[in-house]
Amino acid sequence: MIQLNIHEVRQNAGGGSSVVIFDAEVHLTSDGQTSVHVESVEPEDTQPGLVEEASRGILRGVEHVLQPLGMVASVRVRRLVVNSVDFKPSRFTLMTALELKRLMG
Repeated sequence: MIQLNIHEVRQNAGGGSSVVIFDAEVHLTSDGQTSVHVESVEPEDTQPGLVEEASRGILRGVEHVLQPLGMVASVRVRRLVVNSVDFKPSRFTLMTALELKRLMG
């Protein structure tokens, strides 16, 4: 199991701000499909569409790292924070891929 604890807050006066915060467990496997399951979202009243977009961003980041290795994973997101103002799914993809690659060495 690989533990992902991502906390990136970029606040720029001229735009380009983003918030990516989540804690997840990545369980590597060699068969099946990569999947992402979100257990807890903050704030609780976050629009379901934003949760789905964040989940897809995390999925793309994991797949980007694992597909070339012929691996898949089951990802359990224990805590997902969605800032609807500074929400950018592409940052979830990038930060997930960078951190997973770093942790895998």
